[in-house]
Amino acid sequence: MTTVPEIGTRGLHKLRSAKVTVVGVGGVGSSISYYLAQSGIGHLRLIDQDIVEPSNLHRLQGLDQSDLYHPKAEALADSLQRLVPSSRFEAVVDTLRSANVSELLGGSDVIVDGLDNFRTRFILNRHSVRTSTPYVFTSAVQNQGHVGVFSPPETACLGCRFDGVIDGPQDSCETLGVTPVITGLVGAVAAGETVKLILALSSNELGRLITIDTLTSDFILTSIAKREDCKTCGPPQVPEEESKGEILGELCGGKTFNVISRLNDVDLFRASSLVPESSILTSTRSVLVFRKGSVTVSLFKSGRVLVYGVEDREEALRIAGDATSLGAKPVSAIPS
Repeated sequence: MTTVPEIGTRGLHKLRSAKVTVVGVGGVGSSISYYLAQSGIGHLRLIDQDIVEPSNLHRLQGLDQSDLYHPKAEALADSLQRLVPSSRFEAVVDTLRSANVSELLGGSDVIVDGLDNFRTRFILNRHSVRTSTPYVFTSAVQNQGHVGVFSPPETACLGCRFDGVIDGPQDSCETLGVTPVITGLVGAVAAGETVKLILALSSNELGRLITIDTLTSDFILTSIAKREDCKTCGPPQVPEEESKGEILGELCGGKTFNVISRLNDVDLFRASSLVPESSILTSTRSVLVFRKGSVTVSLFKSGRVLVYGVEDREEALRIAGDATSLGAKPVSAIPS
């Protein structure tokens, strides 16, 4: 890479010194992470709340069957560490929300979005505006994808273009499908834009949205005007939202619920001893995944629970409560 005129030895040193955070390491996010790792990013933080499933393995770059039911962030970090041992890959298995966004994104030179929902994207966008951190937005569904590059206050922000967008299961990749070709292509373009931000190279995509369609082979650039009445970047700027303490959220495509527990440290070894061995799909340092009838339950060490295969919120809360009780430490084990 040092022979590429726009990079050279000095540029490679910049890349080695950079810290990039990728939020969401599914199909697009894993591709972004792969290309950033191969580009020489020195510190890559990977944040994801989910696990690897058979339904999404085909589009997760760098992962294979041995990673099934493992946390995506950890599996990808381990894979990239083997690939590029000279770089640092930090896995964060958690749900990014207003309460922890400053902690999880602090110190990042660039924030890259591999997410599948606007609820969390708007949290990233507010942090980007508040801290003047460049933000690379991506999305992909079916054969079409988008990449946008925002660098407030010089450019518009995500809210200037997508204000008021509400997530719906009918629009998700789980419902409509997505090809590994478009997730890989979007990931490569987003990684390239991230590298240009770090190297301070000019980009036609800064403050614009690129639409990529693999069926028509179209690449369309759309300018995003900075809105004076934008609720996020327009004056007066909106401060970082206070956490509403949401304990339950529905994931992409429905039938999967993310439950935030009041516990912040569960005993996974104890929990696994209380679950029939035949029901356990995997057990790692950070998660226990097991079947409960037709439902798949992921109990994380942090106390968070993913419940797959239910449509009712109350049922999801009940199952999550049962799961966390398995790993709750006995009173005698809790320090006074």
